[in-house]
Amino acid sequence: MHFDLTVRDLNKLFLGLILVELLLVTGYVLNVLWGSPSWIVTRLVDLDDEGSIATWFSSMQLFIVGLLFFFKSRHANAVELPSAIFFCILGLGFIFLSVDEAAAIHEKINIVLKQVVFMPRFKGDHGVWIYMYVSLAGIFLSLTLRNFIALWKHSRRIAFIMAIGLLTFVTGAVLLEIIGYQFLRNDMTSWRYVTEVALEEFLEMLGISIVLYGVLLLLMEVNIEGNE
Repeated sequence: MHFDLTVRDLNKLFLGLILVELLLVTGYVLNVLWGSPSWIVTRLVDLDDEGSIATWFSSMQLFIVGLLFFFKSRHANAVELPSAIFFCILGLGFIFLSVDEAAAIHEKINIVLKQVVFMPRFKGDHGVWIYMYVSLAGIFLSLTLRNFIALWKHSRRIAFIMAIGLLTFVTGAVLLEIIGYQFLRNDMTSWRYVTEVALEEFLEMLGISIVLYGVLLLLMEVNIEGNE
């Protein structure tokens, strides 16, 4: 894969993504302020609705990140760390998250798992999926820790950027989601709940934008090394 993007181009792209995300959040808040006058507009801008523009925007970002990790795997060594398999697994993981975002797979998993009595959960039988996803992420991290360390040693700045992106994403997708489950779902019309949803979705979108920025920097490294 070859492209002629510069760091300046990536900065412009990143700022453009943030602008889009701020517009999506603003649209949601303004629609609530105006009392959701149109169900069509509400469906498009409601950040708490799986069919909204923001959902598809997030899904596409996740999908693109997954594809870029696959492209990165083509330039990785099968033996040396971080390995090609490691980047392929990351690609599959982000593509799965993309499908999950669009199809709300985690909500369907929650419906099934909440029937299992011993499964931990949050108030109102919500969030069973979080324990499952966090457990899988922990297993993946433990199995690929050497790859993460190698990536950090090879490209510390880029690894740091992607780590910040993932932390931002998890803060929105998990931490704020838990806060919503435990304290705010009893009144989904309150401004506390609206604020939580807006912040949650913004952090999710922003986090993936940061990861996308980092992966593009990794691919730029490949192009630079290939041209030397």
